[in-house]
Amino acid sequence: MIVVVNDANILIDLIKLQLVEAFFNINWEFHSTNLIIENELYDEQKMVLQPFIDNGKLIVQELDVDDMLTIMDIQAQKPQLSDKDCSALHCAQKLNASLVTSDNTLRKFAKVKKVDVHGHLWVFDALLDHGCITPATAIAKLNELNSINAKLSLPKKECEARIEMWKQR
Repeated sequence: MIVVVNDANILIDLIKLQLVEAFFNINWEFHSTNLIIENELYDEQKMVLQPFIDNGKLIVQELDVDDMLTIMDIQAQKPQLSDKDCSALHCAQKLNASLVTSDNTLRKFAKVKKVDVHGHLWVFDALLDHGCITPATAIAKLNELNSINAKLSLPKKECEARIEMWKQR
């Protein structure tokens, strides 16, 4: 089974796109950290995720003192990352999991640390591959994501290639 650790930006965008239920229908083991859930999400966003936390589909890793010391060490190595970003990276390392984030600095640092890291397009591929959304929905939601989150700057050619591929499905 694939184990993933979700950074806040992925969860926030899935909530905005109303794809949370579809995402948690993928047969994966989902994790995030208490730092992310408690400190990076608005109450309304937490309410959307709460049923998945309650039913064990989203496991919130409660960080202890040793975890926080490791997170501080990671942050000392890469000061551009927040403690929340570092908590996601640490959790992925600890669980030998894939890190799912759209934060470019975090993605690059995770690769340096030999952590498997993926972003939005990988999530869309998984949603389709697992039959959680239709190709038409994938196209509409990817276009919506690009319009609501301009600073995300997904690779345009990759987005166009996927849309063309999805049209053929």
